[in-house]
Amino acid sequence: MIKKLIAITSATFLASYGYAKILEKRSYSSFLYEIMFRITNMKRTFMTVEAAQQALKQVENTTKAPYKGTSYDFNNEVLIEQVHGSTVYVINQQQSRQQPVILYLHGGAWFQNPLKQHFEYIDLLASTMDAKVIMPIYPKVPHGTYQDTFDLLEALYSKMLHQVEHSHQLTIMGDSAGGQLTLSFAQYLKQLQLPQPSNLVLLSPVLDATFSNPQARLYEHIDPMLGIDGSKFFLKLWADSLPLSNWKVSPINGDLADLGHITISIGTKETLYPDAVKLSNMLNEQNITHDFLPGYKLFHIHQIFPIPERQQLLVKLKNIISKH
Repeated sequence: MIKKLIAITSATFLASYGYAKILEKRSYSSFLYEIMFRITNMKRTFMTVEAAQQALKQVENTTKAPYKGTSYDFNNEVLIEQVHGSTVYVINQQQSRQQPVILYLHGGAWFQNPLKQHFEYIDLLASTMDAKVIMPIYPKVPHGTYQDTFDLLEALYSKMLHQVEHSHQLTIMGDSAGGQLTLSFAQYLKQLQLPQPSNLVLLSPVLDATFSNPQARLYEHIDPMLGIDGSKFFLKLWADSLPLSNWKVSPINGDLADLGHITISIGTKETLYPDAVKLSNMLNEQNITHDFLPGYKLFHIHQIFPIPERQQLLVKLKNIISKH
């Protein structure tokens, strides 16, 4: 009986390993993460408005209160500041005006605080880039809107500009909702007449809050993490009185000219993949140089999870950022 069980287990492992490595051409650990997401039904929150409302009720008292911190043990030195009533993490600050600085905007569907993986990622980012990384715990719905976060980011970015020799040292990067924020805020900087950062890095970004791309529903079926109707519920709260098509929440509809160098990283199993492709095509049509980095068979925000593809992407991002 035990031998039979071992044989079945071994056969299952070999079959799944071969499927991930040979057919899907990705790491086995990324395959296992996807299986975990599907088994735990992580997507449920985003599939219906009702599920989204329930998820919001479960965390809204936590996100209203002062941020209690993370259990992650940083390798780099960490400073914690308060700016506009929000907690801000500053990782690897050095006494040099020449140090690269990354403003990192975490995901969480506009209603959740960062995951432990976000802290691990910014710690790794600081080490890989030898950069100071700043991550604000920005206001979440239903307690804040896009404008509250824009005000916070304006204060942070203005301070960053005064702490470096040139804006070319600056990068804004974000995942998911933070990817949306990254591009929308860069467009907002033009309105403020502030200099652009050298790089804008969009990791699995939400680009169109209307989700009107007809291909989005098709990709939703294969996405293990993200759904449309629940996401739109959170976005309507985030947008406040703005229509969802407004560039402040749908940056694909904003002015793409004269921004920092754009890099788009997206998994091909994401609901957001069609809009990422659309943005890349729009940039090409406007002769705007950018980098488009698809993650073959990878899931939403795969970039922050401890899989081989994360390290591979970091190497690419380091090369891209160093060139611009």
